[in-house]
Amino acid sequence: MAELRRLSEHCEFKEGLSDALRDRLVCGLVHEGTQKRLLAEKDLTLARALEIAVSVETAAKDAVELQKKGSSSECTKLKMELDTGSALSIISYKDYKNKFAKMKLKHTPVTLKTYTGEKVSPLGKLKVKVKYEKTKRVLDLYVVQNDNVPLFGREWLRSIQLNWKSIKVMEMSSESTEPTPGRLRNLLDRYSPVFQDGIGTLAQIKAKVALTENAQPKFHKARNLPYALRPKVEAELKRLEDQGILSKVEWSEWATPIVPVVKKSGALRICGDFKVSINPVLQADQYPLPRIEDIFASLAGGQHFSKIDLAQAYLQMELEESSKKYLTINTHKGLFQYNRLVFGIASAPAVWQRAIDQVLQDIPGTQCYLDDILVTGSDENTHLTNLETVLKRLSDFGLRVNKEKCEFFKDSIEYCGHKIDKDGLHKAQDKIDAVLKAPRPENPVTHHHMGLALYFPTR
Repeated sequence: MAELRRLSEHCEFKEGLSDALRDRLVCGLVHEGTQKRLLAEKDLTLARALEIAVSVETAAKDAVELQKKGSSSECTKLKMELDTGSALSIISYKDYKNKFAKMKLKHTPVTLKTYTGEKVSPLGKLKVKVKYEKTKRVLDLYVVQNDNVPLFGREWLRSIQLNWKSIKVMEMSSESTEPTPGRLRNLLDRYSPVFQDGIGTLAQIKAKVALTENAQPKFHKARNLPYALRPKVEAELKRLEDQGILSKVEWSEWATPIVPVVKKSGALRICGDFKVSINPVLQADQYPLPRIEDIFASLAGGQHFSKIDLAQAYLQMELEESSKKYLTINTHKGLFQYNRLVFGIASAPAVWQRAIDQVLQDIPGTQCYLDDILVTGSDENTHLTNLETVLKRLSDFGLRVNKEKCEFFKDSIEYCGHKIDKDGLHKAQDKIDAVLKAPRPENPVTHHHMGLALYFPTR
């Protein structure tokens, strides 16, 4: 407006100057909305035109600023793991409280099923605005109780086109130029807590012991022990109690006698004789253990092999509170209740295998049979990547391994009575020799001999 006044300084508009400036202002406006607003005004004067134009311009600027502030405060970046095995997109309740606490959860009748068949009921769902690159959608995000990483499921995949090229690109870090022994040493040092002494505690998964419907409690008295073993048994009971594996109880409907087993090292292990108490009435878990053929098939193409030994595997898994009463042992020092899954329970192998498969699911070049994990790769970089993923998963789930029994980057390893190398699966020579050189069986050892001889019939 000041410029228009300057330009009209030498024009002879006289009394018509204000009207001329008003007309020039209205005709020269770029913003169509403001222009229409002024043209609709009755008896429009220059002063009124300026007032309206300035107020509309100010309001527009304020709206833009408000929108910027609003969008910056509402936008939440969320790093998610792409999981085509998950039907829905999921976050943990912890992430919900940290990132979406202001949004109210809506009820959902949906029931989810985990990889191992367990049912999970979401706490609710959110309607969220999702932006990925140039794509924007309003989608459902489900909230569950566990602490897993956020999952990008198939429902979102149908609505959002991902940039698969950027997802599939593998970048080689500068570390890859370092020789494998040095990189392996750095990797093991980085996950040193996994190799610490002591019992780990498996997070998020607990063991459940279920009995048949009409099972009657069985209480067995403590068996007599040789006096020479009593000090060792008492020391072991104290050690297990100090570690939280056992808890002293005053009374129980169920009681199992113990069998002390002396190891080659001279140490003593306490075993419950559960075959006389809960095993006959146990609802055994039917989860299958992997076959050696399936294990090898998944490791085919590997050049080197690593074996990780899970320290006292079963004891790293806590029991559900309702199951502890069934695992009560009777000793000369009284009754003790197990707080962890223990060797000797008929369903223990299946319960543990189900849990460890859930921990290690979707890691390539990896197989686990009870307490032994095998890792391999088509080359050294892939092997190291798979090994790091396994160690990270074990760390995330609070598990510990026995480093003295672990082997890394071996040309061949013995596993389940077989030797595995890059050329295939072979019978272990010491097992063959044991069969060939076994003495003629007599009645007391017939079953043992037949089991050994028949282990390799078709292998």
